[in-house]
Amino acid sequence: KENIGGVFDAVEADVYYNQADHNMDEYRLRDFRPSAMKRFPTESNPRRTTWGGRVAGTFKFSDEVSLIAGLDFQESRHELRRRMGAVGAKSMPWNDNAKFSNRGIFGELTWKPSDYQRVITGIRFDHATATDQRPMSISRGEKRSDNLFGGFMRYEHDLQSSPTTLYVGLGHTERFPDFWELATPNTGARAFTTIKPEKTTQLDFGAQYNGDNLQAWFSGYIGQVNDFILFDYKGVGLNGVRNVKARIMGAELGADYALNENFKVGASLAYAWGKNRTDGRPMAQIPPLEARISASYDDGTWSAGAIWRLVAPQKRYATNHGNVVSKDFGPSAGFGTLSINGAYAFNKNLKLSVGIDNVFDKTYNEHLNLAGLGSFGYAANTRINEPGRNIWARLDIRY
Repeated sequence: KENIGGVFDAVEADVYYNQADHNMDEYRLRDFRPSAMKRFPTESNPRRTTWGGRVAGTFKFSDEVSLIAGLDFQESRHELRRRMGAVGAKSMPWNDNAKFSNRGIFGELTWKPSDYQRVITGIRFDHATATDQRPMSISRGEKRSDNLFGGFMRYEHDLQSSPTTLYVGLGHTERFPDFWELATPNTGARAFTTIKPEKTTQLDFGAQYNGDNLQAWFSGYIGQVNDFILFDYKGVGLNGVRNVKARIMGAELGADYALNENFKVGASLAYAWGKNRTDGRPMAQIPPLEARISASYDDGTWSAGAIWRLVAPQKRYATNHGNVVSKDFGPSAGFGTLSINGAYAFNKNLKLSVGIDNVFDKTYNEHLNLAGLGSFGYAANTRINEPGRNIWARLDIRY
């Protein structure tokens, strides 16, 4: 509800519920081929049920000062059933794997000291808990909890001599480990009780220009991450997880220019950098330098566009380091791909679009490539190539 009147101007509340039922099945989803190491098919069926809610109020103390404050909560339950042999997991009962909960309070204050200045500050406190319920875990029945803090301050300034906004911000956030980070075997230790929450302190800065024909932007960041959660891959199905100190930084520069009311061209350049300070080596899973060049036409009825993506080789890598779903395989090669598309609007309610991605059928793979712990069902020993030439069509109907 909005425009209540007085200092208490608005209130917002919501609740949610979702369930992810993930089936990894060698009975029905793939052809099983017996081997000396694996005589019978297997099925693993994890399920996660999550529910929560949020309530927040908006307080307008004046035209210059406003506050949004509230609280939220989330409950999450992990379950698993699995089976090997003649009967699939569907015949087995669900067993609890873990329970997670989080309670948080937050506030965001906006102050406008003038028409061209804004100061936004925020603060957040969370209490997170997790209980290990895995039947074969050495920490079964143990419960852990952490108090987490987050906060930021951001200053925005509109230049009076040009349509440009400058900004700078400093923030700190703390992240509780997720299920896969806590449940992963940790070489020589118990991950559930030893892995600490990640703590990131980051400085952000940038500028935005919004002219009649030109829109341009620059953004940059530099951050320090304490207790970054890093996966060490020792081989298929075996890995460890630990905390390390890390430093990160990056920047993005881009612009869009309207040649006339129908034609527009654009370009952007993005770079990210990271270092594992504990081991004295590059951070894993850092994307390489990337540029994008685009052109588009739109007269309201006909439209067309093209995007040329250029990605540099990644020579800063950490072989066999990564996260639960990906790792660095080594250096990666650069590549370039071109995608084109076109559309025709029959009227305001009906639009047909067609396109070709990877026009020249380039064989390439991303440095950020899927791999993972074999026991979770998606181990890969080599990079997976991206799709070749891909032709698509889409019909949009608005009513």
